[in-house]
Amino acid sequence: MDNLINPFWLSTMMDAESVVFMGDGSEPIEAALLFQPDTIWSVTNAAADVRYVEDDDYYVDRQAGGIVRVPGSRMPCVTPEAVAAADGQLTHGRTVAVTYSHASGQWRGFVPANAGTDLPRTTRLLQQRRPLTICLTGDSISEGYDASGFHGLPPYQPAFATLVASALQQHINPDVHLHNVATAGWTTTDALWDTAPITGVNPDLVVVAFGMNDAAYAEADEYAGNVSKLVAAVRSDVAHAEFILVSPMLPTPECGWVVHARFAQYRDVLAQMAGDGVALADVTRMWTDLLERKHPHDLSGNGWNHPNDFGHRIYAQMILAVMGDHRVSASGSNA
Repeated sequence: MDNLINPFWLSTMMDAESVVFMGDGSEPIEAALLFQPDTIWSVTNAAADVRYVEDDDYYVDRQAGGIVRVPGSRMPCVTPEAVAAADGQLTHGRTVAVTYSHASGQWRGFVPANAGTDLPRTTRLLQQRRPLTICLTGDSISEGYDASGFHGLPPYQPAFATLVASALQQHINPDVHLHNVATAGWTTTDALWDTAPITGVNPDLVVVAFGMNDAAYAEADEYAGNVSKLVAAVRSDVAHAEFILVSPMLPTPECGWVVHARFAQYRDVLAQMAGDGVALADVTRMWTDLLERKHPHDLSGNGWNHPNDFGHRIYAQMILAVMGDHRVSASGSNA
């Protein structure tokens, strides 16, 4: 579990970072790693059941911070044309996972702050090891698409909601109970008219994670209004409920039915709601900074609008960091 939830921005060990090699394989293809690697511990397929061999399948460009697929390698590659024609198919079979150590201090992007003071009741229940009920409402990403475990594929990594709950149970409070009522295809409008599944479990903490589907139709003010009304509706029945609002990941450029400019706008309006009893997990900003280094398809589970295993870990690490429950030192050990 620690390998999955340790915040990558604090650790010196990167576990199973995903890369996709874009090309026809006739020439060397380089894929960027987030950090300049020191020691490569393993390079495998996404299922982790095929181990690739340095020099035979790849070599490491340490100066550039990349891994290079050599012609004739067993490692998968995909052409841009094939990506465009894939029509949302799972990317699991074309993804490579790289585990490596690296020097500390290389991350220059966004670092989430502990927002535990905005969630005083949740923080107290965790610290006192009292029962904590978490309810997640969201869309297909929150339901679990496209984590390998959601699809029953090796290495069977859980989606972000289960990662968060499991991390809390193992490191902070074993009496954490998760209810995931997320539904594929849903928007904030859907959640607003059906709050009973949320309030029915009497949640202490509600994680609200919408935006990917909303971006097909809703301007930022409509999206913000729906989220605000959802929070108010839940509080009207469960006055003690606190909230983490999760801004969405960014889709790939091939996802043509959303308005891409809306994602930054959604993030901004959610940030304005943060305060007493409400915290923001700013996945949008983190994703934006990741894409300064990574290719969009390195993080995608379907080539469009779902995260892969690595992307689900980013979601989980962001939410846990906001809750302030599990931090690591620069050496990668628990702190």
